[in-house]
Amino acid sequence: MALAGLRSGIRAVTRRVPHLLIDLCGFAGAGSIAYGAWLIYVPAGFLVGGTLMLVLSILFGRRLEVRE
Repeated sequence: MALAGLRSGIRAVTRRVPHLLIDLCGFAGAGSIAYGAWLIYVPAGFLVGGTLMLVLSILFGRRLEVRE
C-alpha cells in the first residue's frame, strides 16, 4: 500500500518537472536581464526587474485562470 502511494507521488512529481524547469529558466532569464541593466545604470535595473516581474505575473495569472 505504501509503495503504491510512493509510486503515484513520484509520477506526480515527474509530470511537473518540465513545467518547473521552464518557469525556473524564465525567472533566471528575467534576473539576468535586470542584473545586466543594473550593471549599466543602477536605477534601470530596478525598472527592468519590476517590469519583467509584472509581465511574468500577468502571464502566470492568465495561465492559472485558463486551468480553472
